[in-house]
Amino acid sequence: MAHYHDLEHIHPPLPELGEEVTLYLETEAKEGLLLYEKDGEIHKKPMERAKGGLRVRVSVHASPFRYCFLLPEGFLGSHGLEKTLPRYDRFFHLLAGSLPPWWALGTVYYQIFPDRFRQGRPELSPKDGEWLLMGRPIRKKAWNEPPGPEGSWEFYGGDLFGILEALPYLEALGVETLYLTPIFQSPSSHRYDTEDYLRVDPHLGGEEALEALFQALEKRGMRLVLDGVFNHVGATHPWFQRALKNLASPERSMFTFYPDGSYAAFWGVKSMPKLDYASPLTQERFVHGKKAPIRYWMRLAHGFRLDVAHSIGEGGTNRKNARWLRALARAAKEERPEAIVFGELSYDATPTLRAHTLDGAMHYAGFAHPVMEWLSGRDVHGRPVHLDAQETWQVLWDHYQALPVQLRHSMYTLLSSHDIPRALWRLKGDVERFKLAYALLFAFPGSPAIYYGDEVGLSQPNPYAKWQGDPYCRAPFPWNESAWNLEVLTLIRRLVKLKRTHPALRLGGLLPLEAGKEVLAFKRRYRGQEVWAFFAPEGTRLTLPPGIDLVAEKEVAGEVETSFLLFQPV
Repeated sequence: MAHYHDLEHIHPPLPELGEEVTLYLETEAKEGLLLYEKDGEIHKKPMERAKGGLRVRVSVHASPFRYCFLLPEGFLGSHGLEKTLPRYDRFFHLLAGSLPPWWALGTVYYQIFPDRFRQGRPELSPKDGEWLLMGRPIRKKAWNEPPGPEGSWEFYGGDLFGILEALPYLEALGVETLYLTPIFQSPSSHRYDTEDYLRVDPHLGGEEALEALFQALEKRGMRLVLDGVFNHVGATHPWFQRALKNLASPERSMFTFYPDGSYAAFWGVKSMPKLDYASPLTQERFVHGKKAPIRYWMRLAHGFRLDVAHSIGEGGTNRKNARWLRALARAAKEERPEAIVFGELSYDATPTLRAHTLDGAMHYAGFAHPVMEWLSGRDVHGRPVHLDAQETWQVLWDHYQALPVQLRHSMYTLLSSHDIPRALWRLKGDVERFKLAYALLFAFPGSPAIYYGDEVGLSQPNPYAKWQGDPYCRAPFPWNESAWNLEVLTLIRRLVKLKRTHPALRLGGLLPLEAGKEVLAFKRRYRGQEVWAFFAPEGTRLTLPPGIDLVAEKEVAGEVETSFLLFQPV
């Protein structure tokens, strides 16, 4: 007997705290109970029969609201049927109140590293040796030069006016939301060492360029997400300089100093001293104050991605992490109610997201890592690993089911980023596997993210034996179209269009699909429509009913040989 419960079965899907919702379960069972946790007790409520299943109305008294179903054959929670009452972490988790805006569910992201995407005004570019970074002069590089080992010191001169010029290209690609790595004034090319949060870096075009970009995006119905580096500041920031030089300065409380004179820093990197959110001054300047950057820039952005969100906290640690993530997200939404705030949660995002903190997370643990391990045979650090299709599916399924139901489609789902090796490079240039990986990205639930250049086959200059992402994954975008892989570009344009227009791919739930041991397969379902997705790097033969190959836009039936297929039965 099949049972199915996902976002489409919750009405309204984004409830307020205390609001009544209808929960529906697709099932052949004729009777059942809703079990939910309240005040430490398990409460029971009978379900009534409805077309194709059972339903029940209940007040969402807490966030998260934890529940499961008791059916004649057992307990149904987020990990399927169990004979005994599941652990709470295997209940379904529903959130209420501040939730992702509807536009963000399934939105197509495009990530840009501003210095490396496009140069709009050459006169803005830093000059060779114009300043010292950690005691050494910066380098100005030609656009066609490959990135070298000194990534932070290397500037190519990309700017926000260049992104503005590229909007017709991005619009033709089908991108809905741009995510930019940091744009505020900083001495390095990556700009994660902020020295002024209220000033757009003049080498990127300043606030004038940001305003022009924001307005142009709004006219196109596109959105902008900025990078919020609120775990640490740059060591050149005046606040930290005052804290360092004057033991009596108010800013001293914003950082964590140790008895030996050292201080807490991001990964121990002294150029990025860590903020202490136990300090009322940190709270005022980053959360509550009018000029807190997460508030101040909401007039020119639709959201923030929080850098190293898993590390933000008090006393040089991540203590009270959930509290401060929640406060940062609330601050953004107080300025722009339709804002999205998601986090770089590099590991298991589930506990943080279940604590009703952010609107989603970068889906490393639940998508990027297992998929690339399966397809490349190496983990993100280059260590050999063997995952078969079924083992990969189990990781994807486990993370998906564990997520709060409303966040399953707002997860920033990715293959490449500025922090990890590019997918094409990890696959040793195997374009066919790369195409399969991107087809899987767009077929899977979530908000798919294209890392700039992936769509034209941009890779990395370092040899495979030298396993490293940053800085080599940050090469300039090749605007000479003769360098583009048009086959990849055509595929990704098609996948973007499918994600944007096909309800099952945009908002549909996830169901397993049997298709053989070496095939990763699943169904997406929304309001009776289904898409079947099949992925087999070595190729497979499928026997299918009549339907449509959505990528090739042609009718298929019977035996089909393929390495990947998005199929809509008719």
